[in-house]
Amino acid sequence: MDGKKFTMIVPTIKKDYIRITRDFDDFFKFLPIKEIIFIGPDEVSELIDKDRSEGKLDERIGFLREDELIPADKLIGAMRNRVEAAGYEMAENSRPGWYYQQFLKMAYSEVCKDDYYISWDIDTIPLRKVDMFDDEGKPYFGIKNEYQPGYFKTIKNLFGFGKAIKQSFIAEHMIFSVKYMKEMIAEIMTLSIKGDTFYEKIFFSIDMDNLKLGFSEFETFGTWICIRHPESYKLRDWHSMRKGGFFINSDELDEKAKEWLGGSFDAITFESYNSVMPELNEMFYNEEYRNGLTAEEFYRIALEGGLFGLFTEEGLIRTDTDVRWPY
Repeated sequence: MDGKKFTMIVPTIKKDYIRITRDFDDFFKFLPIKEIIFIGPDEVSELIDKDRSEGKLDERIGFLREDELIPADKLIGAMRNRVEAAGYEMAENSRPGWYYQQFLKMAYSEVCKDDYYISWDIDTIPLRKVDMFDDEGKPYFGIKNEYQPGYFKTIKNLFGFGKAIKQSFIAEHMIFSVKYMKEMIAEIMTLSIKGDTFYEKIFFSIDMDNLKLGFSEFETFGTWICIRHPESYKLRDWHSMRKGGFFINSDELDEKAKEWLGGSFDAITFESYNSVMPELNEMFYNEEYRNGLTAEEFYRIALEGGLFGLFTEEGLIRTDTDVRWPY
């Protein structure tokens, strides 16, 4: 889009902010962003202020209190209302924080001054320059092969339509159109579903047996766009190494490794529940592998070895924590 740059938002908590600080340069180097705004509690603000006072940050790093978008107590209250309306008590593992960060991304549309903003998962590091818009100025939806049926039950309950594409919109990032996000939220608010806010109405659209994995802001917005404004975005495959945490710790990822990985992948993800496997770590640092294989070929060998669950010729996997399209 003629070199225009946008805001990248990152809903976060203290421990996750600490993980991302060493990769700031990569974000500004590879993504069309002018600033990174962390959305979180006061303790994140305190860390940012400390890092800035020590000269570790510049004016491109900002902060927005999460309560200014959605008060945390109201979010928890909305979830509790949904649970209690069904005759249950809210369990300790109800995951309000998981829903909270999704709704914060949606609510940011109300304060964004640009036409678009970019949401980026805090556990993912870009490896090469990624164009977010095509030559005509249309934003891209990154798509991958993932499937969680509960997300689409909620979309059906909300809007009356189901899955719009075979692939998934869950791709560790998303470009949100401010105009269309506001329009989608406004549509949710017109629905004859219980709730005084868009997030409470979403909670009341989630089936109780599906509350732990009942909504995805990425799947919902992408699907809604495909139905309501199909010409406004373009689809493209998103190439990321999702299981990076099994091979190497994120703080050990040096420039040489990034260059090798960037020959095949747009980004690498280090999910919190992954831990380095010694045999994979040894393979990762083996120069014979790097000299003889692309990073994608290397990764495929690991997948085909069955270390992460079922692998098919389409390159898809299915495990308890990572549900992929079941074909």
